[in-house]
Amino acid sequence: MGHTHHWRYQPNNPAWAAVWPSLIHDTTRIVQEVSRTVALAGPGRDGPPVIDAMSGIAFNGVDDAGCDSFLLPAPGPQRRHWFYCNTHRLPYDLAVTATLLRCHLLAPETFVIGGDGSWHRDWRPARDLVRRLFGHDTDRVPLTDTTAGLTVEQLLGL
Repeated sequence: MGHTHHWRYQPNNPAWAAVWPSLIHDTTRIVQEVSRTVALAGPGRDGPPVIDAMSGIAFNGVDDAGCDSFLLPAPGPQRRHWFYCNTHRLPYDLAVTATLLRCHLLAPETFVIGGDGSWHRDWRPARDLVRRLFGHDTDRVPLTDTTAGLTVEQLLGL
C-alpha cells in the first residue's frame, strides 16, 4: 500500500535560496543520523545519497528497501513546483519526512508539505528527530493540500 508525501515550493524564490545552505547542512545531519539505523542510498537505490548545494538533494532506500526517490532540486529557474515521494512506509520514510519538515520549518511561506499520513502518528518520528537535532518542535499541523491553485503545467513542470 502506498504512503505518499508531497510538497510544493518556489524554486526561484529568494527566500528559498536564502535557506538553501542551511538546508544542505541540516539534511546532511538528518541523513547521517537516519543512516545509523537505516540504509540510505542515492536516487537509483545504490551509491551514496546526494546532498549538494549545486545538484540538490536526492536519496532513497537501498534495493528493495526503497521506492520513489526523494528529489529536491537546488534553487533556480525550474518550472516544476510540485513533487511527491511514495515511500510505502519503508524505513527511509524517516529521512524523507524529517527533511520535508525541516524544509517547511526553514521556509514556511515558501515550502508547503502534505501527504497520506497522520501528523500525530506517522510524522511523530520525524518530529522527534528534528526536535533532537535542531531544537525545533511544532505541534501545529503543517500538512495541507499542496496542489491547491496549481495548474497542470505547474504540477508537471511543463
